[in-house]
Amino acid sequence: MMCEMCGKEMASLMQVRIEGSVLNVCKSCARFGDNVKAGGKQGAVAEPSVIQARLQNRERRMKTKDVYEGGEESFELAEDFPRRIKEARERLGWKQEELAAKMNERVSIVQKLEGGSMHPDDTLVRKVERTLDIKLKEKVTIAPVEAAPGKKGLTLEDFIKKK
Repeated sequence: MMCEMCGKEMASLMQVRIEGSVLNVCKSCARFGDNVKAGGKQGAVAEPSVIQARLQNRERRMKTKDVYEGGEESFELAEDFPRRIKEARERLGWKQEELAAKMNERVSIVQKLEGGSMHPDDTLVRKVERTLDIKLKEKVTIAPVEAAPGKKGLTLEDFIKKK
């Protein structure tokens, strides 16, 4: 069974009331609450399935992700994003100053974006996409890379040979 407070797998758990919620916890976490069987104060009982789901989600989020594993898809900024921005702005008949005002950014930011001297962060990309009604990100498939026969894992040498 899993402790609903720390997530440790334990053979036996205790029911304790912690800040009004009854939880099944391990002995080390039991010190933070009152034993329910001893007759503590009445309060709201937490739904065990909700807590279990939250613990599983937390465990899933905490796992590291191997970027070289499987043929996963992700979105990357298009290489021709400066051209896309400039063409969309000109199509709408706006000057750089007008685009900057509509995005609530400085004109120099728009100039750097169109010139390609600035690589925008995700929030700026979304702002430009929304303002100009264009897409600046493309779907990219990451090809799986296999390790050389007889080796346990992927090395830098294997990656370079694939390129």
